[in-house]
Amino acid sequence: MLPKTPPGDSMLALTNAVIYFGSIIAFGATARAICRRLMRRYGVDLSDVHEQAGSNRGERDVFLLGAWRKEK
Repeated sequence: MLPKTPPGDSMLALTNAVIYFGSIIAFGATARAICRRLMRRYGVDLSDVHEQAGSNRGERDVFLLGAWRKEK
């Protein structure tokens, strides 16, 4: 069981923030490394992915970071 902490304990808030944001950053870095390794392994580059989309790909509405935007 965790010890009781006084309300407004800044160390508890800092600990929670480090655990929360640290795990998200670690997950993102791991996913990025896995994607990079797989792309290098199979000889795929980001330009290849753009070529597969084709030149006649139309605009579309996408939702990114809480906002709608047009993607060309």
